[in-house]
Amino acid sequence: MHHASATRIARLIYNAAQRRFEAVVEFFTPGIAQPLRVPVRVEASPNISHRQLARALTREAQRRGIGGL
Repeated sequence: MHHASATRIARLIYNAAQRRFEAVVEFFTPGIAQPLRVPVRVEASPNISHRQLARALTREAQRRGIGGL
């Protein structure tokens, strides 16, 4: 897992043509002045619940490279 103390979905759009959400997920970690920003894409229905979407976006961001924090 990671040691980030806070996570924020900084930017979120739904790309209807591609049927996916595109976002920038920010991880705030003690000792790092700027948040780590990870761009992600998740294929999902626009009817997905907010909780499920937030979880999917965060997991994808973690998978893309914050495991070393």
